[in-house]
Amino acid sequence: MMINCAGFLERSRVNGPGERAVLWVQGCFLHCPGCFNRSLWSFKKNHLVRASDIADTVLSLPGIDGITFSGGEPFCQALPLADVGELVQKEGLTVVTFSGFPSDTLISTKKRSWKELLKVTDLLVAGPYIRECTSGISLCGSTNQEQIFLSERIPMKTFPDCIGRTVEYTISSQGEITTTGFPESYLFHHETGCI
Repeated sequence: MMINCAGFLERSRVNGPGERAVLWVQGCFLHCPGCFNRSLWSFKKNHLVRASDIADTVLSLPGIDGITFSGGEPFCQALPLADVGELVQKEGLTVVTFSGFPSDTLISTKKRSWKELLKVTDLLVAGPYIRECTSGISLCGSTNQEQIFLSERIPMKTFPDCIGRTVEYTISSQGEITTTGFPESYLFHHETGCI
């Protein structure tokens, strides 16, 4: 299965508990006003990668705790992401999935592909971004969003609810700068498609 990728980061400490790889997918039709990743709304073909290749890359990273799916909207590519999640979980890693859909919409779904992605998600961060309701809770851009632990593979105590908003900058060996996390203001945010 192929995934339409918008970005990949080998290591991050602000996209879930521990040190995680992060995969941003291309495409989202929710179009939340004030979205950090407007460049990821389009469903244009960006970078197509096999699910198994992504899993292999993540599993080759020493000391990694898991992978985080962000976007765009991961549930628009639920089946191939579920394949990645299943492969990395077999090796003891965890999966965090961000979604703009409300948690009750996701959890009560009858869509098989969504159920498959939820089955391999250890921590779900769900809810549309609401610009007027800015949150100070880690991983949540706005106060309506929820962190839902769907398994016991990520203990709640390892990742406190409120550790403040954090931004992380990564510089690749080619000099490319990736900004990720939750900036306090767009004044300091250069949209890279990787937040």
